[in-house]
Amino acid sequence: MVKKLTGEDKNAISAAVAEAERRTSAEIAVVVSPTSDAYQAYLLLYGFAAGSIVAALLWWTKALTPFPALLAIQGIFMALFAFAPFLKTPCLKLLPKRLLHYYASRRAALEFQSLSRHVPAGRPIVLIYVSLAERYAHIIHSRAIGLKIPAPAWDTIIAELTGLVKNAGLRQACVTAVGRVASVLSPHFPDAGEANALSDGVAEKN
Repeated sequence: MVKKLTGEDKNAISAAVAEAERRTSAEIAVVVSPTSDAYQAYLLLYGFAAGSIVAALLWWTKALTPFPALLAIQGIFMALFAFAPFLKTPCLKLLPKRLLHYYASRRAALEFQSLSRHVPAGRPIVLIYVSLAERYAHIIHSRAIGLKIPAPAWDTIIAELTGLVKNAGLRQACVTAVGRVASVLSPHFPDAGEANALSDGVAEKN
């Protein structure tokens, strides 16, 4: 699922958002994040464990016994795991899915909070958040929307989005999700000619 959006992907999603917002007064935002957290503490822990195993093997086989050298090996492994990009993806696969989804949902909430600051009070807003490394997608909306549209409607859109990412790619999944969101919103929040408060572009954030 990990994939960066191309310029064409961003243009297609932006066009979908612009079209969707012509059908509803709500602001619709799409944020795609390669990963929702740096996970430095966990990477350092993996590095410490790997360094400890290597140091123990070297000491046990008498290949290397001075304590400062063994300590340095631990430090090297911790730095390697913390800063080597090629190790991050396999390390994340070892973390529990519940933990990954916790960090992704927290990042989604922060993104929604940030977007809300730029939207007039009372204006409906929907965020479609996709975190690639965590294989996580979530829709967050303002309270006014939640009072009129039940949670199962959003769950259906997310289920379709995640399925399309696997079968049709990230761009098509996001474009379809934006259209579905507009269809759900428009009966309750029809377009009233308000000016855009947010850019129609998709944000790709590290």
